[in-house]
Amino acid sequence: MLGPTLSTMNITGIDSTRFRLDYCFGARVALIPKHLPIGAELDVVYSRQGTSTKSGTLENGNRVRLMEKSSYINIPLLLNFYMRRWKDDDDDESKLVRLRVGPQIGFCLKGDAVESVKDSRKTIQTIIPWPVNTFNRIDYGLTMAVSYWYVEVRYTYGLSNVFKEGEKSTNHVISVTWSDIW
Repeated sequence: MLGPTLSTMNITGIDSTRFRLDYCFGARVALIPKHLPIGAELDVVYSRQGTSTKSGTLENGNRVRLMEKSSYINIPLLLNFYMRRWKDDDDDESKLVRLRVGPQIGFCLKGDAVESVKDSRKTIQTIIPWPVNTFNRIDYGLTMAVSYWYVEVRYTYGLSNVFKEGEKSTNHVISVTWSDIW
């Protein structure tokens, strides 16, 4: 599977977070019994996630924008619900509309805070790696998806805090992937 992600973080007390565009890729380990109305699937997905804020203005008139960028290995276990019964001539699941739902566990590999300051002539970016003890290595949430043909739209609602200290901070990720079902 391969495709773009739109991700953000809900952070209590900050109402200006926005979605940021990145990517994901991964592999499926299909546990789908053929010709049954319900199946299961296990994925392993590398996902670039994070959030950004609206541009603001500093006291000196320069524009500033803050971003959080993180890298995850996510492992969702999804139940597949097929929207019609398998027919004798169905050779693979790609021709069936599938609703998928289930839990996901993620492992944060690293994260960075990025500050972009733009004056009238140039933009300066400062990248600050997240200190190891400031973020949770394990993330979990609920995943829902709709698949048809080789395209899937997936939404993951994070339930755990990204950061150990401070306000509540949860990941929210939308991905649109293309996958070749074998």
